[in-house]
Amino acid sequence: MQVNLISCIFVLDNEKNNNIRKNDIKKLKILVDQKQSLPEMILEKGGMKQLIKKQISKIIGSNQFHLEQVFTFDSKNGIDITYLGITNIENIKKLDPNYQLMEFKIEDNNKILFGNKTYPYKTIEIEENNNIEYIHEIKTKNNNLKKTLLNLLVSYKKIRNNVDNTDILFKFMGSSFTLEEVRILYELIKNITVDKSNFRKKIMKYCEKIDQMNETQKGFRPSQKYRFKPLKGDSWI
Repeated sequence: MQVNLISCIFVLDNEKNNNIRKNDIKKLKILVDQKQSLPEMILEKGGMKQLIKKQISKIIGSNQFHLEQVFTFDSKNGIDITYLGITNIENIKKLDPNYQLMEFKIEDNNKILFGNKTYPYKTIEIEENNNIEYIHEIKTKNNNLKKTLLNLLVSYKKIRNNVDNTDILFKFMGSSFTLEEVRILYELIKNITVDKSNFRKKIMKYCEKIDQMNETQKGFRPSQKYRFKPLKGDSWI
């Protein structure tokens, strides 16, 4: 039976803000090929995770990314095993010309923004034998696109479900960051607004000050920079 390895690589990108008093605009992007398909390969031999790491490292010119298995399901071509990847734009050192980064966003829990197009979807809960199964119906006639969007949707929900009890949020950060950047990313993923003061108190013990100031706000008080300080056996929030 053929085993297909699929990678959903989420990249935190920045778009310069014209208002120099504010942080750059944060956007989540997805690594896809020129046909807008996710990186995919057939498992032949060797460890699955190592094979995917090698493939993605070659595509982005770096091995600085987080990777974990998300789910497995049967397909007409055998078995699909999907991996979730997370990194920051600063780790994209030399992007393979056969690939590109496309914007991705979930809007109102019923629309998927993929590139410059929006695709409606709905989630159906099916209860059977005291278990709940979630079926995602995505409105598009393109079966290959539907497969891509389904993989991205499920992977994104994995991120959203884990931001409150794991350190997954910090895997989007670069080598340094401001507390405001962490909050902006959290609100982007959860699609909510949080109290700035309370949020900072919750994350401070996981953030270590570094001797670097935010140089993008010339003429104003610079923002303190931090790096992630993991704590074993503890959640980040």
